[in-house]
Amino acid sequence: MTSPTTTSSARRNLTNPRLSRTTTDLDSAVNDRVGTGHRSRRRPIYVNGGCAPGMAPTDTGVSTAPNATHTNVYRRPDEFCSWPFNTGLWHVGPDEVLVSFVKHDCDYAVESELSHGRVETYGEIYSMRTTNGGESWEADGVIADNVATSDAVQYGPKKTLEGRDFTDRETILTCWSAPNSGDPAATAWIKASDDGGRTWSPPVKLPERIFPRIQGRPSYVVRDDGALLLLLTGKSASDPHDRPIAYVSFDGGANWTFLSYIAGSEDYRIICPSPVRLDDGTLLAAVRCKPSTRANWVEVYASGDGGRNWTYRSRVNDQGEPGHLIRLDDGRLCCVYGYRHPPFGVRARFSDDGGQSWGREWILRDDGGNYDLGYPRATQLADGSVLAVYYFNTDEDDLPVEGGVRHVAATKFDPPE
Repeated sequence: MTSPTTTSSARRNLTNPRLSRTTTDLDSAVNDRVGTGHRSRRRPIYVNGGCAPGMAPTDTGVSTAPNATHTNVYRRPDEFCSWPFNTGLWHVGPDEVLVSFVKHDCDYAVESELSHGRVETYGEIYSMRTTNGGESWEADGVIADNVATSDAVQYGPKKTLEGRDFTDRETILTCWSAPNSGDPAATAWIKASDDGGRTWSPPVKLPERIFPRIQGRPSYVVRDDGALLLLLTGKSASDPHDRPIAYVSFDGGANWTFLSYIAGSEDYRIICPSPVRLDDGTLLAAVRCKPSTRANWVEVYASGDGGRNWTYRSRVNDQGEPGHLIRLDDGRLCCVYGYRHPPFGVRARFSDDGGQSWGREWILRDDGGNYDLGYPRATQLADGSVLAVYYFNTDEDDLPVEGGVRHVAATKFDPPE
């Protein structure tokens, strides 16, 4: 048990009538980057300059999140712990939450030990559980050893998954990549649990279809008709950059197929989709737009037909990513994201109109030691507060490398009135 302690963008979304349409020939530049194998026909490019016509602008104010309290979920001085967004958080009881993250040995002696590729490839997906709304956390064990899981998925016999009812809150899914998410030939795998994450099925490889590279994360939603949508990041041979995609299963996760592209850009990666379903059945997906490590933000796309087609809805923030999207009991949306710019930390915004516009920015934390933090997931607890879990570091540790010990922490706060 651990004690508490600009900004325009070019995108290939051909289904967005709200954005002004320009035709720009980027083929020569794209071919320089990706080789002559890239298809060279002229494509329409859509340019968004802030909000689409008819949409209210996002509030630019910044405030401190109400009644924010912080706890350490898991911290070891000789381990690098990270990325709850990548591996999952599940609300399996009224005040019972399971969170997972990747961890690996690290003595912080040299910068190379902090390599994300090293941690992803050789680490393990570990889980912690709270039964009291984040007041304290207990070790729940290893969900996956990344080396053994990658070996089984890439070279072992083919496994299958039995169909399940994912409307049951204790029936949950995790998803990750072999051998790591940055590999050019990364493949996605899934595991399922019927008991709130206490036991897990063997890993099952997702079909690659047209994507030689797929980054897997447990970002899924059940449609009104019972179909299970899993939002991933894929890159086909003809794509210049990674882009968010949707897979669908009509039999409770036993079989999967590619359903749709969510968005895309000629110029930069759009990754890390996070879905939510509105009362009327509309699906939203927050995505991470990443032209560079210093220029990044969150956008939201919407689908009114079960994820077959998607249109741009809004831009959430000026900077900060990836964003995890949740729907609150009062119908509002909350988007929580890492803030990898000084002052480093974690922030959130709320929307009361289905993601058409976003209110002021709320600071959960701004005491980070450097940019290597964030990747939050969040959930609303029984008392109405929001619990956000993320990885973090502060400058209080005396280390020979930049930043502090990478650990997993949580912030509990009240949604603003």
